[in-house]
Amino acid sequence: MSVYTPVSEATLRDWLTVFDLGELVSFQGISAGIENTNYFVFTTMGEYVLTIFEHHAADEVEQFIALARHLGEANQRQPDQALPVPAPLEDRQGQWLHCLEHKPAILCPRLRGEHISQPTSQHIALAAAALAQLHLNAADLTLPRPNPRALDWWITMAGTFAAGLPADDMALLRDEIAQQQAIHADWLALPRGWIHGDMFHDNMLFETTSDGPKVGAILDLYNACQDAWLFDLAIMANDWCCNTSGAWRSGQLEALLDGYQSVRPFTAAEQQLWPMALRAAALRFWLSRILTRFHQAESLQQGSEQMAISKDPNELRDKLILRRQQSV
Repeated sequence: MSVYTPVSEATLRDWLTVFDLGELVSFQGISAGIENTNYFVFTTMGEYVLTIFEHHAADEVEQFIALARHLGEANQRQPDQALPVPAPLEDRQGQWLHCLEHKPAILCPRLRGEHISQPTSQHIALAAAALAQLHLNAADLTLPRPNPRALDWWITMAGTFAAGLPADDMALLRDEIAQQQAIHADWLALPRGWIHGDMFHDNMLFETTSDGPKVGAILDLYNACQDAWLFDLAIMANDWCCNTSGAWRSGQLEALLDGYQSVRPFTAAEQQLWPMALRAAALRFWLSRILTRFHQAESLQQGSEQMAISKDPNELRDKLILRRQQSV
């Protein structure tokens, strides 16, 4: 379970007193997610999600929550293009960013819908269209937040992990970074803006209606930043449309591309760089999963009591290898 920061009932009950949300009934840790601690919180007035940020300072949280707040405002201006995103609740003093167990924390309404463990082509097309709408709705948010886990970070991580990775993995990492560097100028010229940055299938909820599934919530905007929009879609493709070895499931990649382009068609440059975007997305999350393993090992060495999911870094390594083969 992804609960790095335990919270007692007494502590949570006291923390909630700044809100007008009734009395605490119960709470439970949320197993989905990797980087932050999340709890479902049930009060006499409703259901909420508490997020405690494990690796971000308060000023960073203010930056990427700005996207959720901006999208919420866009929903009010353009209800026909609304996106269901969780925006943080304000307390009686109008404050939405708080501190819990000495870490930044926010409380959001719990949105409707369920996680889909095996999304169909219909789910994928809807999700991709929602991602494209997110890109367009956020296009006028001018707050600067460059991707903190882009090329420069990849290079830094390659140096950090040099002594700990197998030789074959290290050779793969260095060669892929070199090839990404070679096309970096073209990458910077792609259409860009705010991206979700972590659109794995467990970060979207779906509702079942009489007309079929619909997107119920887009979750976890805490990796949101500015980068090429194509990169965001490539992250989705490497998770939603293939098995753990990276093999594409029949019809699903096509559903993703068609769904996205039903809202925002690709440019010619995006069409050309799509294979490299798939490789870049696999590389980024291979490195971040290695880093998560490193942080978890450090915490255990320091005697921290934690319950955490640790996703396999090798899954993304294998996907990177396959994407390189497919782009030849």
